[in-house]
Amino acid sequence: MAILKLSFFSKQPETKPWSYPEEYNENISEYLYRRELGIPKSRYPVNNSSFKSGKIPQLMKEIEIDMENHDKVFSSHWISYNEVVVGTKCNKLLILNVQTNKRFEIPLVCEQNLDSTQEIRNCSGIRSIAVNPSKTLLAVGAGKPVQVTVYELPSFEPVAVFSGHNDLVFSVAWLDDYHLVSGSRDGTIRLWSIESKIISEMPLLPNKYINVHQPLLSRSELGGKVRDLQFNPKTEQIMTLSTEGYVRLWDASYLNGISKIPLTHTNENVCLTMNSKANLFAVGSQEHISVVDPRTSSIVHEIRSVDEGCGVRSLSFNDHMITTGGGYGRISFYDLRAQQYLCFPPESNSEKSLVLDYKETGVGWLNRDSVYMNHFAGYSIQNAVYALSYDDSGTKLFTGGGPLQLDLKGSYAAIWS
Repeated sequence: MAILKLSFFSKQPETKPWSYPEEYNENISEYLYRRELGIPKSRYPVNNSSFKSGKIPQLMKEIEIDMENHDKVFSSHWISYNEVVVGTKCNKLLILNVQTNKRFEIPLVCEQNLDSTQEIRNCSGIRSIAVNPSKTLLAVGAGKPVQVTVYELPSFEPVAVFSGHNDLVFSVAWLDDYHLVSGSRDGTIRLWSIESKIISEMPLLPNKYINVHQPLLSRSELGGKVRDLQFNPKTEQIMTLSTEGYVRLWDASYLNGISKIPLTHTNENVCLTMNSKANLFAVGSQEHISVVDPRTSSIVHEIRSVDEGCGVRSLSFNDHMITTGGGYGRISFYDLRAQQYLCFPPESNSEKSLVLDYKETGVGWLNRDSVYMNHFAGYSIQNAVYALSYDDSGTKLFTGGGPLQLDLKGSYAAIWS
């Protein structure tokens, strides 16, 4: 019997991807690169990502964004040169305009797939946001309700709700314009599909969106919880991070397991990032960052974090630079080629001789309620950086988070540019 392979990788986007306005084609990194090499604009090389990832962090300054009355920013994704979509622990999906400092709330679609008597502990929050390659659809993974919601861009009209998981959805990633994969605390990864013709039929549906309960494929981690996942379009492979102290490589076509790679540092493995060009992955733990090479199924480099044991909470992998957001409110930039952190002068003039290997984040907003007054009053509260993401130009970085302590309510958000 012939086996038909899923052929969704061959599909082409039907709409033109978003692009920056013409005035944003020449940014500060391009100017500095040309000036450093002494070459005219006509001879400027198109691919300068290596230069940007190494030089831009030295120039970045923090501009905080007001997030008062919102609890902990868990996820983020840029949708234009001045707009970021963020998800919070208090189940708010917001658009932040970094130029006007205004925020707009996107109404959530609630198609709860759990029995009303079933209770899930600590299941609230929007944990993952992903945009498809043509930037026409945005997927949101959440825990209350337990579902993946797909919105059309730029209107943010709901298109589909995938409600097959029975526990918090930690991560979502698009495989192409019409297929995405989700990873959940229920220990499964699931492949979902939304064909382009469905979008054109939205006005004919009574709720204006479709509700899908059955995925195309589903696989289990056999006891482990899927804490994060990444899809590499170059190799058509998915890597998942398990709470049991390992990463697993999957074939994206059938979700067949390829290899299982044990981690050396297994405490608080909560984030995973990828460099698709180099086919390398980075995993965060309580005190370390591990660089994983799926081709050799091994850990090729280990880095000690700068957050004094408070945990690596978010990661980004751009060219040879790994950006880290930690539980102690620090942003660090590790140069994989030089195998060292970038160093920065102190912000305060009183410590001129001190050089830091991280940037400290702002104070954010803290709800000084009865929990704070009874248990934390008088203590210094740092904001863990749960979310960080670069814009398409690589010159602006969004960071978001909130208090590391579970019961404290607060938020932090900023743009570094």
